[in-house]
Amino acid sequence: MAFSEEPQTVEDALKGKDGKKWEIAMQEKYDSLLVNNSWSLVPLPKGRKPISYKWVFKIKHGVDGEVERYKARLVARGFTQTFGVDYNEAFAPVAKFVSIRCILALAAIEDMEIHQMDVKTAFLNGDLEEEIYMEQPEGFTHEGDHLVCKLHKSLYGLKQSPRAWNQKLDTFLKNIKFTKSDADFSVCCASGGCEIFHRRLRR
Repeated sequence: MAFSEEPQTVEDALKGKDGKKWEIAMQEKYDSLLVNNSWSLVPLPKGRKPISYKWVFKIKHGVDGEVERYKARLVARGFTQTFGVDYNEAFAPVAKFVSIRCILALAAIEDMEIHQMDVKTAFLNGDLEEEIYMEQPEGFTHEGDHLVCKLHKSLYGLKQSPRAWNQKLDTFLKNIKFTKSDADFSVCCASGGCEIFHRRLRR
C-alpha cells in the first residue's frame, strides 16, 4: 500500500483530502499544550522579538502500511533564539553506549528483568528559567494578533529543552533516593546499584 503524503504547511494540511483529520490532530496537540500550561498570552514587551514556530505533520503507519494516526507537533524554531536573551545553558548529558551495554550485560549475568519506558511529550515536563516569547500558532490566534505566547514549558525545538527535561527528571530521581553514577551522569541507580555498575564498568 502506498504511504500517504505528509503536508509541509498548515495550508496544505487543511486544504488536502485529509484536511479534517489534520485539523483534529492540530486541535489535539493544541489542547495538550494548554492542559500542560505551556504558555500564557501576553503583550510583547518592548525591545523583545518573539521566536517563530513550525507545525510538523507526520502520518504513523502500521507494519501493513495502513494509517494508524495523524500526528501534528508544534515545534519552536530554536535557530531564531538569541543567546543571552532566550537561552543561556543548553547542555544536557546523553547516556554512553558503553553504559547501556554494561547495564544489559549486568541484567543478563544477574538474571534480572529490563523494563523500557517512553515519556509522552517529555519536553513539556521541563520548566523554563528564561523569559521566552513565541508567535501565536497559526489557526489558533486568540485575543488579538498583538498578543504572543510567553512560554512556561520547554517546547520541542527550543535550544534548552533537553536540558530542562534532564533537570526535571534528575530532580525526580533524586527525590525517590536514586544516586547518580560518577562514571556516567546519565545513569542513576537505586541503593547499591552504582557500586555494581562501577565494578563491571572497570573490568
